[in-house]
Amino acid sequence: MNDERVYTVTELNRTARGLLETEVGEVWLKGEVVAPKTAASGHVYFALKDAESRIDAVRFRGRSPLLATLEEGMVVLVFGRVTVYEPNGRYQFVASLVQPVGAGLLHAAFERLKERLREEGLFDPERKRPLPAYPSSIGVITSQSGAALHDVLAVLGRRWPLARVFFFPSSVQGETAPAELCTALGRAGRFAHEGRALDFVILGRGGGSAEDLAAFNDERVARAVHASPIPVVSAVGHDIDVSITDFVADVRAPTPSAAAELSTPDRGDVRALILGKADRMRTAVEARWWGTERSLRVGLRASLVREPRRLVEAREQKLDSLSGRLLAFPRAALEPRSERLRHAEDVLRLTDPRRPLERGYSITRIAGKTTPLRQAEGAPPGTEIETVLASGRLRSRVEEVTET
Repeated sequence: MNDERVYTVTELNRTARGLLETEVGEVWLKGEVVAPKTAASGHVYFALKDAESRIDAVRFRGRSPLLATLEEGMVVLVFGRVTVYEPNGRYQFVASLVQPVGAGLLHAAFERLKERLREEGLFDPERKRPLPAYPSSIGVITSQSGAALHDVLAVLGRRWPLARVFFFPSSVQGETAPAELCTALGRAGRFAHEGRALDFVILGRGGGSAEDLAAFNDERVARAVHASPIPVVSAVGHDIDVSITDFVADVRAPTPSAAAELSTPDRGDVRALILGKADRMRTAVEARWWGTERSLRVGLRASLVREPRRLVEAREQKLDSLSGRLLAFPRAALEPRSERLRHAEDVLRLTDPRRPLERGYSITRIAGKTTPLRQAEGAPPGTEIETVLASGRLRSRVEEVTET
């Protein structure tokens, strides 16, 4: 006894901790999740078990993002280290990364949430609102740095440049994305409530992995879409991607570009429609004019047989009156419609991108791109560029860039 060292409890726990952390180090651990709980501090406490054993685990706030929402019974892979919590000598696993085993678990969680929201009525067709045929104000919620915003603006500029676009930026992936998307939807709703009406808002992002699109399968975002006072067009990922927001939104589009296509008319089609209606209206007025005149002349001939002088005088007087009214009718009917037609033609003519080219201006863009260059720094020396003129195009290479 005199030759043996006597440890204090603290020393023993500290020694055990050092041995575990040094000898075992960081490892992958597979197990079934038991009793997950998130503390007010943001730390996540849970246990992992297999058929014969169990170990307590913790994931501290600020570590790598969770790749899944921990639920009772999930089988997960956890990366971290084994240690001892010295104050009470508890053996535990400190996790730095948690991910589900197999894609089936993510799909199962998706289906559970989808079924629960369906039962609550969030997907009911009766609550979905139609989009206006000719929108004047459109909101867009997506990442400021993603390709989705560029795609939507390019399509809207080509199809329906008369609409104003209001951008509400938000991250679209990561732990903070669901909260930011909810905030952006709230801002769009308040913006519309303040009198600057929005016809609808496009909510989405480009394609990605299941983890990248996870924010659009978040229950908080789904309920924010359901509560939106203005219609929402969901445009998440590619054609094959389906998200919870697709089911809740008023309209689902397979991609952001498709959302801009299906929610707006084509200005060329609108112009053809206006001209066609004007032609049909003119034809109808002319047909009524000649039909009325023929009826009067037939009646006049019949009257001449019965009471030549009196009936002729009465019919001539009525003919004069009706002729005056008929002459005035086409002008009164056509003038306001002609004015609207001229206005629409002026708007379409002013928005025609070829007009500045006819005045000597040109459009320069990087070869193979569709977006015009606005700053010289966007085309460093050596870049192949394309210049669009009123007649023809020029291809050249940048030799020098001078900032002004």
